[in-house]
This record gives sequence, C-alpha cells and structure tokens, in this order.
Amino acid sequence: MTDIRVPVLIVGGGLTGLAAALFLRQHGVDCTLVERNTTTSQLLRSTHVSPRTMELFRTVGIQQAVWDVAEKVVPGRLWSETNLPPHQLPRAILRAGSLADVVSGDAIVMEEGANQFTDVGPCEPVWCGQDRVEPIMLAEAVRKGADVRFATDLVSFAPDPDGVTARIRDRATGKTSTVRADYLIGADGAGGSVRTQLGIERRGNGTVGHVLNMLFKADLDTVLGGRRFLILYLTSKQAPGMLFKLDDERWIFGWFCGPDEIVDNAVPAERCLELIRTATGVDPDFPIDLQLTMGWWMAHEVVDAYRDQRVFLAGDACHVLPPTGGFGANAGVQDASNLAWKLAAVLHGWGGDGLLDSYQAERRPVGQATADQAWMRHMRWSGPPAGDFEQRDQTVVTTGYRYGSPVILGDAPDEVFAATMTLDGRPGSRVPHVWLTRDGHPISSVDLAGPEFALIGGAEAADWIPELVADARRAGIPLAAYPLAADGGTVTDPGEAFASAAGITARGAVLVRPDGFVCWRTEDRPAEGPAQVLAAVTGHQLPDEEEHRG
Repeated sequence: MTDIRVPVLIVGGGLTGLAAALFLRQHGVDCTLVERNTTTSQLLRSTHVSPRTMELFRTVGIQQAVWDVAEKVVPGRLWSETNLPPHQLPRAILRAGSLADVVSGDAIVMEEGANQFTDVGPCEPVWCGQDRVEPIMLAEAVRKGADVRFATDLVSFAPDPDGVTARIRDRATGKTSTVRADYLIGADGAGGSVRTQLGIERRGNGTVGHVLNMLFKADLDTVLGGRRFLILYLTSKQAPGMLFKLDDERWIFGWFCGPDEIVDNAVPAERCLELIRTATGVDPDFPIDLQLTMGWWMAHEVVDAYRDQRVFLAGDACHVLPPTGGFGANAGVQDASNLAWKLAAVLHGWGGDGLLDSYQAERRPVGQATADQAWMRHMRWSGPPAGDFEQRDQTVVTTGYRYGSPVILGDAPDEVFAATMTLDGRPGSRVPHVWLTRDGHPISSVDLAGPEFALIGGAEAADWIPELVADARRAGIPLAAYPLAADGGTVTDPGEAFASAAGITARGAVLVRPDGFVCWRTEDRPAEGPAQVLAAVTGHQLPDEEEHRG
C-alpha cells in the first residue's frame, strides 16, 4: 500500500535539498523532502553565498531576506583598514601565525578580490552561515507548497523503470510509510545512504584533512583593532586551522586535527578553549563562550555518475571538496537549479529523457573542475605553495563556467573554466548581464529567464520570433519573448547594449533556459525551423500542428 504519492522525493534537508524543493515548487512540481535531523543546521561549514547563488535566490524571492541577515562582502584590498562600516567583511584570505601577526601586518595575503560582481550580474555575494540561510529557504519552500518532514529517515528505496518506491520512518513515533515517487533526489550529503545503496563510487585525491569546528562567542574585534578578513589560515603548530567570523558575536575556529579527534566530539571543552586561545593569541582571562563543536573531514572526490535510472545525486552526495573558495554549498544549489527545471519539463510532458541525461553531462564536469579548484586553493592556502596551479578567479568558478551537452546547440567548450571571465552569449554560458528597462524600472537580462525560457532578441527579430513562440505554446513549453528595442517595448534596451554583449545582430536572438543559461544563439532568422530548435533544447519531439489540433 502506498501512503504517499509524489512526483519527486528529496532525501536530505540541507542547502541542496532545500534548494531542490524551492526550485521544484517554482516550476510547479510537488515534492516531499525528508531529513533525519530535527531541524535545519545549527553548526555550519558553509558561509559564502556566491553572486550566482544569490541570483538563484532572487528567482525564488529570497534574495532580500538573505541579504538582510548577512554580512556584506567588499573588496579584499580593504582588509587592513579599520574603519569599514558594520556588517562588511573584505574578501581577503590571509595566512599568519596568530591574530597578533594580522595586527602587526605580518600576514601573507593568499587571495583578495576587487569584487566587481555588479559587472557580471545583478547580485553581490554575502557571508552568511547555513544556520541563517536554511530557515529562510525552508520557510519559502513550505510557503510555496513543499512537503518537508524533519526527524524522518529514509529506510530503503527501490528504483524501477516507472519510478521509485521508498520507505521512510518518523523518528519520533517509529511509524513507517511507503512513498511512491516518479524520481528521487539524493541530497543527503557526503556520508548519505542514497549514493552508497546505488553503488556509485567517488574518485579523487581522497581525504586531505580532518577538522574540528568550534563555534564560539568572543569580542575578537578588540584584538584585531578593527581589521577584518574572510578567512585566516593559522600556521601555529600548536593550533593550526582556519578562523573566520560569522556575525557580530560569533566566530568559528576550524582546528586541523587527527581523525580520532572528530569522533563524537572527543575533545573536551577545556581543551577546545585552550586551542582557541592559542589560535587567537588572547590571554587566559579573555572571555570566550564555546557554543558548539562539530567534526568533519575534508576530501577531494567526485562521483562516477550523477544519475542512476530515476535517482539523481546532488550537492555533497556527488562532490566533496575542501572549503577553500567557499564553492561546495554553492555548487549544490546550482546542481539543484540545473536538475529541477529538467525534472519539471519531463513531468509536465514537454521534456524528454535526454534532458535528464544532460544533468550529468553538464554538472559533472563543473563538479570535477570546481573540486579541483578547491583542492588547489587548499594546498596553496594551508601551507607554503608547492607546484604550479592553474587557479581560476573566484567569479569564473562560481558563475563563468560553461556547459556542454546535446541539449545545448553550439560548440562544446574546450574547458569548463576559461582563463578569464567570459559571459558573451555563447551557448552553454550564463546569459550576459545587461541592465534593461521594464515598465520604466531597471531589470537585469538575467532576470528574464525562470521559471520559463526567455527568447531575447534584437529589435529587428520581431518578424520571426512569434513563430517560435507559437511552436513553444503549442508544445506546452513555457517561454516568454523579448525583442529588445531602444524604446517602445515592454522590455527595452535604452543603451542598445544587449545585442553586443550577447554576440547577436539586431535580427538575432539568444534562447535562455529557465536556469539562466543560453542554449541556442542565432545571428539572424534561423535556417532550421523553430520546432527543430525547441525539440533539440528540450530533448523532446514537438507534436505537429495537425496532432495538436486533434
């Protein structure tokens, strides 16, 4: 007997699972999420919310809510200044023996950014812990209609050609239920059961270190004299690790330790306080309030497959990487964005199974390249540089990557991350950001896509765009068209900058997917019919006009 029937079952209620629920509901897909913990994250590893993730939060209406509770990230070169406004942190990664070295100027700047994110997109990054971001995501997912069940275990699951049958258990009552879903998303983390039950292997450089996170309250600003940074790598042999600020009161010291130290929080509170004092260089009487501790391991591994029949992996379930760069959680949110609209397309009947195959074709190369970038940074930041690293700029890693798959019509990229930031309208890349005007108000070209496709064309493309729109409507494909002119349209381009940024003529257009990525570009009226284009980018043959009428 089936107790619950739902299109998508999500296993895991962290950032990735909650993102999957949010994006699925954005696309009108019902979902049930189960999470074994009783609530959202209390102690965290993820703090960096990238501009690309903020763009995705913008599409589901939570960008402002996250911004309101976050610390703002400002240019890294300001790290040594002592007069920054409250709630601003410079994007500076430092290495030193102690906080005293930072104050004296005896610190090595490992990375700092000019952070001209507004040239790349409409959003800026923030520094915000999971304990603040996840409740916002949860509340919005529930408001949008997601069925979220905490304190609930996945007992077992069995995929078949038509769906997935799972057993879940309420941890409070012990009651078990049967769930029948069309698809299952395993967002249950690096140690989750979905991947292991499927027998999917992870490969890479393996475990690169163990960390005991210590969340504590202390007025370290008085020690720093107003200086600020994102992360300080501490090289003290007595207390090596990472130190970073969360908000007005709270800090995290991540102690690089042995594997035995992270089991069941084996380090006594007194020892933790001693390590914090050593790491920060404060005297024994300096007030420190230890809040929580959590052990975890750093690794560099990516799974062999992101999909097995009707089961998909996302987030840490398919890629584990060192925290250097803050890429992991953001990659999980972007996994969810890529997958959600494709599941919606298939469930709503206008996408083919090949569209689901493209999830792995697109996201696995990005996951591998992102893990490699995090590993390179870890090797460089945690110790003296060794070897040459092809390190890419932070914004290239989080926003400037390119996809290649059969549902993207264009040449496959030579590499996932280009040497420089390039968002020029080429298929497989995120649509270039240009400020347009809609009904007299500024709007980014990035905002035009999601939850539907956006066909953005030059002013002279208006004669052929309606034909493509009609074919999309006939097939049930959600699509909005925007032929841009300097004035006179619903959405206008007063500076006539978009065509140049997107590499099209006044008669050309780009087709932007619901996840914001260009999947097709044409310089002029397309030689192929609109139906052919739509079939190719959705992996689904469109019904002919006579069939539609019938």
